[in-house]
Amino acid sequence: MGDAHLLSRLDRLAGSLAGLNVPGASPVFVDRIEQLRQVLQRMRRVSAGELRIVALGSNASLKSTTLRLLLGRDDILAVGPGAVSAVATELRLVQADGPDTAPVVFHAVTLTEEGARRRARRILGVEDEYLSLEEMGRLPHQYAFLVQEMADAARRLGHNTTIPLTELAGRGGSITFNDGPGSALIARVSAEVTIPADEWKLSWADGRTVVLIDTPGTRKGSVLEDVVIAEMESRAHIALLTMACGGGATLVTPRVAPDPHCVFVTTRLDAVDNPHDPNSLHTLETAVAAIMRELRDGGRPGRDVRVAATSGPWAAADPDAWRAFDPNNEGIWKTAQVSKEQWGGAAWDPSGATNGELRRAVDGALADGGVTHLRGQVEALASKDTAHIDAQEFDHLVQQGLELFVEAGTSLPSLADASKQREQAARGDARPLAELRRIAREQADIAVYSADEWSEVRLTLTRGDGPSPSDVVEPLNRLDVAGLTADALAAARVELATFLRGWWKSHTDRPFDPALFTDAMESGQATEDAGTQLDTMAKRLLHQLAGRPRTGAAAQRPAKSTSLHFRQVARVREDLARLLERRLIDMFEPEVVRTQRALSDLLHKQRLALAGNHGPIAVLNVIGAELQQLSTARTGGAE
Repeated sequence: MGDAHLLSRLDRLAGSLAGLNVPGASPVFVDRIEQLRQVLQRMRRVSAGELRIVALGSNASLKSTTLRLLLGRDDILAVGPGAVSAVATELRLVQADGPDTAPVVFHAVTLTEEGARRRARRILGVEDEYLSLEEMGRLPHQYAFLVQEMADAARRLGHNTTIPLTELAGRGGSITFNDGPGSALIARVSAEVTIPADEWKLSWADGRTVVLIDTPGTRKGSVLEDVVIAEMESRAHIALLTMACGGGATLVTPRVAPDPHCVFVTTRLDAVDNPHDPNSLHTLETAVAAIMRELRDGGRPGRDVRVAATSGPWAAADPDAWRAFDPNNEGIWKTAQVSKEQWGGAAWDPSGATNGELRRAVDGALADGGVTHLRGQVEALASKDTAHIDAQEFDHLVQQGLELFVEAGTSLPSLADASKQREQAARGDARPLAELRRIAREQADIAVYSADEWSEVRLTLTRGDGPSPSDVVEPLNRLDVAGLTADALAAARVELATFLRGWWKSHTDRPFDPALFTDAMESGQATEDAGTQLDTMAKRLLHQLAGRPRTGAAAQRPAKSTSLHFRQVARVREDLARLLERRLIDMFEPEVVRTQRALSDLLHKQRLALAGNHGPIAVLNVIGAELQQLSTARTGGAE
């Protein structure tokens, strides 16, 4: 592994998958593609050279404090009371030549829709693959509240989105248990961390990228942490196992995969009762030795298990330094110094159960908080029997990729059928023009019938003195036809745009481009022209109305004459409304048709692209063939 040709092949595969877009794809297909992308990315990193260190520890085991000390950075990972991480955090170490360190920028990635459902099923222990998050959140289960939080977070954060950690809280997200709901939806948090060369030279990694994975703190009875840790499939080279040894804590062998070498890190030494007492110290060392033995027996042959010890307060030179490291726990520095003096005179057994390993670890903690000793243990294990872990990890990734390829490929025929159905449905969808006609009629009626001049005419016609035609027409001459036309156009434009946006979304997940129709509809000249034309037509109608004087016998019957003129005015009003309606339709219909045609063309291109040379089917087939070739080559090489 690690040759340039293999890296080039993996880069090419990842690049083709990165641009893969399948409109209307199911959540399962989207999830499998995202998993396949991650698999290819991990294969590339394993091939290029990577040293993976996983940190495991229970709640309050000071795991984050230990990692801060190890990296010499106090601006990463939350520490202090209640700062228990609920997500996995991946830190990729970058060596810095100078003393300066770049600010650490963390990004959180949310689960895909199917990934969230898969995690929810694991949390609840259900097997029904068709239940939504909302449905699972309503099941009678003690952890249903976690699934409800996932569903709420999905509405705020979205699925498969990358969010800067600085923005996460503002959007209702969280990565710790005490900062509110939403952490269950986070797939992982990642960041690059610069390490100055004068702080810790990474040359011991022999050119490999050092990746430190901080897992969630585990608590008795808490299922989320167990599920998140179980989802971490990468094989680690080294496991840092932090465990609090003081304060009456019971030492229990931590759960860890059989592959990595282990560094068992004892913490909270300042809370150990009376290290001057040989019996107390013997009990502690015997318990540590038992855990080391169980870790060796439970791992693969040749697993190396070492001991380290860390203490944040012991690493701080003075109260100010400790306050900068952990401002929420500044009061423990003074008591920790008393404990440090006690440990300086600890009653060690020369032939203790750990053969002096625990004593050397504690001596390192007394010297500088355990930083130098812990780093030495990591460096010693970094190049120890790591090739087989990389080989196993790569083979596992190849097989996982093939499984995902098969699962994703089974969705493609149905996707092609669905794409064809979407295209046909859009072509036969007559709603846009029908909605245009409804909007045009409604807005024309509102604009024309709401004019005050009609009420004034009505009052004139009800006078008992028999108003003349000029008396009736005079108020109507003041009718602002251009203004009501502009109002109708503006209202129709907004309502039609809202409808078309929703109509577009009902057929495709591609963003709607308002420029498809708004350019022409928002033209001020077009509005002015429409108003001028309608005003001319209105004047003709009024001229016809004024040119029908009452003569003869009709003039002797005022009531009947008034009724006649009122019907004539009403007819003029109705004719004007219908003229405006027709004008609205004439203006907007070409743009509506153009929007329909644009959607039809888009769906047609998407359907053709599914089977094109660069479409999903072709891309997946190439990836599947490459993975199968890698699998065959490695299996043949092993034989």
